[in-house]
Amino acid sequence: MTARELIALCESRINALSRTRQAFEHSGAPEHVDGLIDDLRVTASGWDTAVSRPPEGDPVALRVGARTVRDGVPGFGAVADTLEAYASALESGQARHAVGASQLRAARQRAARLAEVRDADPDRAEVTSRAAIAVLDVACAGYASCQDAYEAVRDAEQALYAALSYVRVGPSGHRSDLRV
Repeated sequence: MTARELIALCESRINALSRTRQAFEHSGAPEHVDGLIDDLRVTASGWDTAVSRPPEGDPVALRVGARTVRDGVPGFGAVADTLEAYASALESGQARHAVGASQLRAARQRAARLAEVRDADPDRAEVTSRAAIAVLDVACAGYASCQDAYEAVRDAEQALYAALSYVRVGPSGHRSDLRV
């Protein structure tokens, strides 16, 4: 999946989780809560696999490349700075994605352990609804972290491409013909 598709997937999942959260907030009948819990368990099984791919790249190698460009090619400081910013965004994005994926795994596990509301006890239905809402909130936070990670890396990548678009190669195609 492309970054744009992963961002859209996270947004879609957040919206779906929000609608499910509203359903729990407005349900009071134990049999309705029980049905929502069953649905929640089914959808939770794939929460963390949907965003299993973190932003790809090696921030350390990018920083080495930025240093090489800065030291080896006069006049390419702006490109090196942008490459450095991309490395930072990638590193931060990978860390945020790891947090988000961890939250999604935890939410999935908590959803699997939600109590059933088979009897007609409204108090138990309310307690279970509140627990389900907490699970949904954690899952939303997980998807939001992943979405933020993908967006930050995408934006930094676009800035890098913009910086590189100012680099032109002369007619011979040799490195010595590079111009800014």
